[in-house]
Amino acid sequence: MTANGPKTKTSYKCLLLFIAAVAVYCIVISVFFICNAFYNEIYDTPRVKHGTADYSNTDWKNRLTAHSIAGEWEFFYNRWIITDNDGGENDGYISIPGRWTGKTVNGKKLTRFGYASYRMTVKNVTAGQLIACFADNSVVGLRMFINGKLCAVSGVVSKDATQSASGRSTKTDYIVSGGGDITIVIETGYTSNGGLTCAPRLDYTMTSPAYWSFLERFAAVSVFGLAVGAFLMTLVMTLAFRRYDKDITLPVLIGMLCLHFFFSKDVTIGIGLYGYGAVWIPAIITGILTVAVFAVHILKLSGALDKRNILPLTAVLALSVILYGSLYGTGYTVIPALLYLLASLYPLYPLIASTKINNKFKIVYALIYLLTINTLSIEIIDGTGACAFGTEYFFALALTIVILAQCVASFLRLYNFSRKLNRMNELEHEIEQAKLRALTAQIKPHFVFNSLNAIQAQYHKNLNDGDSALQNFASHLRSTIVAGNGENLIPFDKEVQNVLNYFDLENLRADSALTLLLDLNERNFSLPELSLQPFVENAVKYADTQSVKDGCIKLSSERTEGAVIVTVADNGKGFDAAQPRSGVGISNCCERLKRLAGADVKIESQPDKGTRVTVTIPIKEKEN
Repeated sequence: MTANGPKTKTSYKCLLLFIAAVAVYCIVISVFFICNAFYNEIYDTPRVKHGTADYSNTDWKNRLTAHSIAGEWEFFYNRWIITDNDGGENDGYISIPGRWTGKTVNGKKLTRFGYASYRMTVKNVTAGQLIACFADNSVVGLRMFINGKLCAVSGVVSKDATQSASGRSTKTDYIVSGGGDITIVIETGYTSNGGLTCAPRLDYTMTSPAYWSFLERFAAVSVFGLAVGAFLMTLVMTLAFRRYDKDITLPVLIGMLCLHFFFSKDVTIGIGLYGYGAVWIPAIITGILTVAVFAVHILKLSGALDKRNILPLTAVLALSVILYGSLYGTGYTVIPALLYLLASLYPLYPLIASTKINNKFKIVYALIYLLTINTLSIEIIDGTGACAFGTEYFFALALTIVILAQCVASFLRLYNFSRKLNRMNELEHEIEQAKLRALTAQIKPHFVFNSLNAIQAQYHKNLNDGDSALQNFASHLRSTIVAGNGENLIPFDKEVQNVLNYFDLENLRADSALTLLLDLNERNFSLPELSLQPFVENAVKYADTQSVKDGCIKLSSERTEGAVIVTVADNGKGFDAAQPRSGVGISNCCERLKRLAGADVKIESQPDKGTRVTVTIPIKEKEN
């Protein structure tokens, strides 16, 4: 019980934080629906009721937004009342935005297919008022009339399903001549969308529509260009670290966000692509892929990218997509849309519970992910026809913030990764130096021990020779200490002097029975300190050259192409090469030569024929 206590407490805390994140999402979406329901009251816009809106107390000039003429319009199913001069009674009233799917007209339940007319009356309009009526965001081709005059056309308006298509709205101003009431009629082309899912706008035209069109294009292209620039910067930085970090989900995510941005209303309308409806499907697909890639990225960072998390999440997301397709053309599409987005919040839990991610990064990723889901939720809800007002500028701003935040998170992650990489390199260097210091430390006591034994033996024989040997030892020890901690390369001549000092000490103990021959044809190179002395020491201790006729130890050096060959050879007892007897001193020496000089050491020996140590040292440019 005690052992599981902290873990249970941590899991409980993570669950509470996840519930809080879901609650934040639900609150934001609820506020969105509330603002949508009371849009007319918030913006002081008359609501259309039973086909009529009273504008007697409306200030046309001092407004920052257009009038959204949402509400109950007169409805005419499969009828064009202006074009076909249809003066008959309406088929009832229907809300805009909204769908006729499932409504009953003349005893017949309507499907999502067909065309229609909508009509409403604006009462008490000031005489001489200059207005424009338009519907930029429609996914169906339509035309709009004010008092029977054609004032706006969007896309291709046709009763033929193969010809009707949405498109960019073209609009002209209308001057209210006599004042009083005006009648607005919308005729839609054939659609499978089941009605109008965007609210038309009525605008006091302070400047020409061309001016506003220019501003829309400029704003959309500028913001989109900023997003693409941020994506390219992230991609370049990620590729720069590709050698060390193979994870490319973050630039893929930012690229997917940019692609989704491209298919959004802001850009498609701003750059004049053929209609918002024409790119609605790729916009939905890129939105779904954006959420999927982001979810994979978070699960991957959290270390939770496994079947246990992926399969249930994929099943729920696939189910919501299937339900959306089956309910398309009805108002119920908002249900699978919200199911999809609520399921998409699940990766927040493994993110919060992960112990692999820094808490600051957890907060950053959680906030960015929440903002992404909220932004896509509002866009998708707008596309389902459950939104009375346009979300273009909100979406552009929010998505730009998401993309820039992702880029900042990417830069911070790569910066943190760079710092860790530098620290790892520093630690590797420190470990390397520690190994070298340890190897040198093992050599020095070994040498001191043997030298002191030789000096002690010399003092027993002759005091003056002992003093000379002690001075020789002190000189050699001083040079070793001054040389440092074994990490540096020293000139070959200095190492030869170290060998001679040692050999003189040993020869004193052997009553000058040892012979050392020097054949130094190449002297202009460097090698680690005390790297040859152990080989000479090994020959002195085990070769027993003093008992062999003409026995000797030979130190030689010669240059070959690209390398210097240093040889320590003796004609003593030798040993069986199949069972090498090299101790700690020899193995450490070989390791130091390899690490510091890149040298290759080869030891050859045969019983009664002696031993040969060959050291091959590559020559660097500075030594040529």
